[in-house]
Amino acid sequence: MAEILESIFIPEESFDNFLDKLTPEGGRGGLYVGHFVELNDGNDNDIDIGAVYFDISNDGAGSVDGSFSYQQKACQENNSLGINSAIKVDNYIAGKVTGSLDTLEFLDIKYVDELGIETPNLLTTFAGSFEEDEAGEPWKGSFEYLDGLGGSTLSSGENNCNMTYTISDRSNFSTYPLDYSLDDMDLDISGNGTQKTVTWDNPRNTQHILVSQIDVDKAETGSNGYVRNVVFSNLETQFSPVIPNTSTNYAIIVQAFDANNTMIGYEALVQDLPEGR
Repeated sequence: MAEILESIFIPEESFDNFLDKLTPEGGRGGLYVGHFVELNDGNDNDIDIGAVYFDISNDGAGSVDGSFSYQQKACQENNSLGINSAIKVDNYIAGKVTGSLDTLEFLDIKYVDELGIETPNLLTTFAGSFEEDEAGEPWKGSFEYLDGLGGSTLSSGENNCNMTYTISDRSNFSTYPLDYSLDDMDLDISGNGTQKTVTWDNPRNTQHILVSQIDVDKAETGSNGYVRNVVFSNLETQFSPVIPNTSTNYAIIVQAFDANNTMIGYEALVQDLPEGR
């Protein structure tokens, strides 16, 4: 455990002080789902909101799994970075996140040349803490890329999907338990069989809506649980989830943001799709 902690980013506190925080209780564990907001990416025209979840150990000291997703449209590739090594100690989490955001065809060629590999993997470190005095008792923190990608523009690798986005060196994240609710969004799912529609009400001053669909079983066993993430910007109030052939346990999370990317609404539901027979 010490070797892992020594190799990752721990903000503001020394390594020794971090370990001194260890208690038998620890911050609350479980599946925490939320968002990240990029800081100063150099592009005022693109969306700076992405999706993140953590599956956090209930033990005072234990493991952390999870994923960060840059998918912003349904047609876009599920561009997710997975946690490579991470740990929870008391009310703190920290670790490494790695992955590739785009196929080689769409990645700026200079990173390919500099890294000398055909499928570039990106590396970021994250750290956060359990904010038990805040509404919803969230896990909050930040992550930072180690290879200076801030201001780089990437594109979707899917045909007929017009999507470009600029990434930032640093982002802040906030994640919440699935029973947390902010504002009354009246989140619901209706329809029969594979014909399902998720609906909600937008809070006043909504500018963006982030809808995430997560395979709960995958998320809780260390695999990438993200199925789809979509950021809406035209006051949409419905979403078509992916419906498999066999019943699967999904979490659907809707988060609303104002023009300053401040979250003003949050609601989640967990349901088997399609319903088991």
